[in-house]
Amino acid sequence: MTSLYNQEVSKFGKKDAMIALGFFIYFMIRNIVRNIIYSQFNVSADAWMATLIVFNIVDVLIVFIIVKIRKQNLASIGLHKKNIWVAAGLGLLFAPIFILSRVLPGIIWELELSSLGSLLLALIGVTFWAVREDIAFVGFIQTRLHGIVKSDFWAINLGATFFTLAHVPTHLAHGIPTGGTVFILLLVNWFFMHRAFVMLFKRHFSLAPVFITHVASNFPSLWQSGGRTGWLWGAIPTVVFVVAVELWYWRWSESSTDERMRGLSN
Repeated sequence: MTSLYNQEVSKFGKKDAMIALGFFIYFMIRNIVRNIIYSQFNVSADAWMATLIVFNIVDVLIVFIIVKIRKQNLASIGLHKKNIWVAAGLGLLFAPIFILSRVLPGIIWELELSSLGSLLLALIGVTFWAVREDIAFVGFIQTRLHGIVKSDFWAINLGATFFTLAHVPTHLAHGIPTGGTVFILLLVNWFFMHRAFVMLFKRHFSLAPVFITHVASNFPSLWQSGGRTGWLWGAIPTVVFVVAVELWYWRWSESSTDERMRGLSN
């Protein structure tokens, strides 16, 4: 575990961890109820988008209120200005992996661009979604898990499990069958994407690179593809991103350990 991350998460105790678990339970129950309503009633796309934005705002406000009541600050969930540009640069380093996957299909198949209005609406939606998830699962739940899970290995994988489970109700409501290949691949995708987001977060204890890469990963298609882009255009950049971040994190952790060892020996 990195020294800065270690210093920050060591401030959290069992009560913080239990509150984070309680928030996760609320999140799951609310998600299940919302998606039951979606699957059972004829909800328009505009109404669905509006409810998503409202719930996203409510979720973030709940986290902020908990942080305030616990007499902590927003920096404790990775929202601060320290090293903000360096942290953002880290996100911009990996974001092109996803952006290229949105640009290349149109060049290859000479597709027509989607309308600006539809792109902006989709971008607003995925931004609200990503920011809410990152604040809730990376900045809040993940850090507070260390109050009861002292092993960094188990903490990040437990957080990844929660992140994965949180996505299941929505995708089931949209008709993706459990046990199928697509569903299993989605589970793997969510698990390792969370790991990658947390690894980026650890570098500066900042959500800036997480916001950037998460929005990039969910960035809407630029083209009217008619289905020609296929699922590989989503799977390949995800695999490349996860592997690249894991390798970067391993190399950075090794160099950080070497520096600390040299400091102790001097």
